Amino acid sequence: MKKVKNRIFLLVISIVIVLTTIFNIGCTTIQPIPDISEKIKDLITDVEFDIDIAPIFAAIQDIEKEYLYDVKREELVYSAFEGIIKNIDEKYPELLSAQDKVGLRKIRDEYPEDSLDSIEELIKELMQKKDVIKVKDLIMYASKSMIESLNDKYAYFFYPENYRILMEDFSGSFYGVGMFVNQVDDKIVVFQPIEGMPAYEAGIKSGDEILEVNGKSIKGISIEEVVILIRGEEGTKVTITFFRPDTNEKFTKELARERIEVPNFFKIEVIEEKIGYVNYYSFKQNGDASDFQIKLEKLSDEGVKVLILDLRGNSGGLLSEAVNLARIFIDEGVIVIVKEKKSTISYSGKDTEYAEIPLVVIVDKSSASASEIFAGAIQYHNRAKLVGNTTYGKGTVQKIYSLPDGSGIKFTTANYFLPIDKSINEVGVIPDIIVDDDKETEEVDEQLEAAKKIALEIIEENKTSQIKKDGK
Repeated sequence: MKKVKNRIFLLVISIVIVLTTIFNIGCTTIQPIPDISEKIKDLITDVEFDIDIAPIFAAIQDIEKEYLYDVKREELVYSAFEGIIKNIDEKYPELLSAQDKVGLRKIRDEYPEDSLDSIEELIKELMQKKDVIKVKDLIMYASKSMIESLNDKYAYFFYPENYRILMEDFSGSFYGVGMFVNQVDDKIVVFQPIEGMPAYEAGIKSGDEILEVNGKSIKGISIEEVVILIRGEEGTKVTITFFRPDTNEKFTKELARERIEVPNFFKIEVIEEKIGYVNYYSFKQNGDASDFQIKLEKLSDEGVKVLILDLRGNSGGLLSEAVNLARIFIDEGVIVIVKEKKSTISYSGKDTEYAEIPLVVIVDKSSASASEIFAGAIQYHNRAKLVGNTTYGKGTVQKIYSLPDGSGIKFTTANYFLPIDKSINEVGVIPDIIVDDDKETEEVDEQLEAAKKIALEIIEENKTSQIKKDGK
């Protein structure tokens, strides 16, 4: 089997940002999109605003209630206020004189430090300066600036279009050119084109680097922004310039955008000697663990005796999906401990007919967050041999919240710990057997070969092993 280079980062340019990641590598939970009237009505009943700054108020409420670390409201209000001035100054450099800015900042002196009245007054003043200024933009500048002020490298503000794409990412259905991408250092690299889709048909290969989109260099911009540039309406076209390191070739392709369906973020096949191989790209899609369990039943019927689960490049996704996958193989004991601001939640195994199927799990430095939850629990309970390289080391959980104006915010709400109450943050999960991937040997996947060797040894040691316990 030909080796697959640096694996998926949770982003499908066809429609998976993220998270995405996206996105920063992350273990994520999604807050249901609230009914706006129910979400904020009780919060602002006694507060009247001439300008609808409900999105700012909602963001403050979410941060105060859920953000893992303490932050004062006056600090958030200050960040929102200054963020509006900063963004307007950047967008309209000639609009505000130094004296204007001094005058605007004096508005804060007229109100308590934690009062949103100062922001409302600032918006009114700016609206009188230039007709093209839109209230909705000023509101989003404020929300974005509050998120950026948090001491949280995983915090992120999503403009409405980005947030819409993010939600599509978790649905597995989208419009795009059909390729998984990864962020490797400062490069956006194709992990895998989806067979039959425009990118695949155009000859795009794993390892190709994206240089430009529609003639615009992507150097220095986020992966989220790259995804936005590539996506668009069905039937429209996008021009992408790539670089192929293997041949030192730069080339450009015009690709048509199509509707892309990703039924699952995993792929199963049977390889030599009745070994089942599962490439689990992401924990991003609700229900994948359940679908996987159904497909595992078919492997049982085919007489598979050992399962290799490949988590290389799987940068995370939904906490719930990592737990659900672990529960397929762990029938008792703690899987992960999640410590939030005001509570601690422990997730444990459940009765499962697959608690004895032999497992080999492959990980690498890009296996992160939700992948590490699964790998760490499997290793702790001696359910598998881990092969590969030490994982990324991300021991935090983020939540995503929708705001009334269609934008969204993400920030850290919890730390998670392995069953022994051990944090893997900045440390990672260390495999039982360290195997490096030799980049010079294109046709050989050393880590997969090592996993297959262990699987064959297991089969040899236990000729009668069955995929289900009790021979069921």
